[in-house]
Amino acid sequence: MQMILLGTGTSHGIPCIACSCRVCTSSDEHDKRTRCSAYVTNENKDGTVSNILIDVGPEFRIQAIKNGIKAVDAILLTHSHADHLHGLDDIRIFSHTFGSDKLNELKKNPENAGVDPKLLEEASGRGIALYANSSTISDVKSRFSYIFKSNTQIGGGKPKLHLENCKYIEEKQPKEFGDIKIIPIPMKHGKLDSTGWLFSVRKDDGKIHSIAYLTDCSYIPDRSVELLKKKGGIIEHCVIDGLREKPHSTHFGFRQAMDIAERLGPVNTWFIHICHLMTHEEIKKYALDQLCDYPVLNTIVQNGGYVGPGYDGQVLKV
Repeated sequence: MQMILLGTGTSHGIPCIACSCRVCTSSDEHDKRTRCSAYVTNENKDGTVSNILIDVGPEFRIQAIKNGIKAVDAILLTHSHADHLHGLDDIRIFSHTFGSDKLNELKKNPENAGVDPKLLEEASGRGIALYANSSTISDVKSRFSYIFKSNTQIGGGKPKLHLENCKYIEEKQPKEFGDIKIIPIPMKHGKLDSTGWLFSVRKDDGKIHSIAYLTDCSYIPDRSVELLKKKGGIIEHCVIDGLREKPHSTHFGFRQAMDIAERLGPVNTWFIHICHLMTHEEIKKYALDQLCDYPVLNTIVQNGGYVGPGYDGQVLKV
């Protein structure tokens, strides 16, 4: 299993529009940050490949081309703010391919011999499943209403999606995509409910290895932390909201992110949703300077782990 960090920047992105600060004008490619999104893939034991997209921001088209994304089997949303959702129309490329592939699969199945072709086409037309919490689903329906109206003028096409409430994914029955098991992690983004995601696979050593993706949060309840510890096994990577040094009303600062990581003990901790107040290298140094207050993380780093900023295009492997 691997995760590509497609974007690691805050809602403005870096460089910010009309900003000439030293971070926005930095020549370091690590300081070029598009809006947050990630892409998880896994080569399953049956030979198939699972391809899962987390969030669809306004730069998704650019991110998909840059990172060579060829397929999306499912979409997981953290919440419905524009920087995490407003690239949704660009999913139509993948959703129509998905529908076409599904139709061919249904036609080849001997069990469907003699079935009305129109029924098979309808069955294949549900497109890509999109998983999110209740408030996010409501916002998707409102902002992208044309997707769900049968009489909408299609023009260049529209995404084929079916919406799935993640509250029905239970701890005892994770959602499975091939060998990946997925559990939603309830969080708070200011007053808004947001959703983190835990991705787990059982490796050849017989143990569970995971990636936790926890962006856009200002509070993670104790029960969610315990859920991560209980179901995460060996958390190889914790990708977590870390906006800046100074605390924020709706985002973790770097030390708040480290507070959660100290409790989880991941092998690697990566800050994302980063703003333009510090460069990538400055954030790395800052995180190292704080380790004296975090004995668990300090030991992990001494043993080869990492605590600090992630960056666009980074590949995290399990």
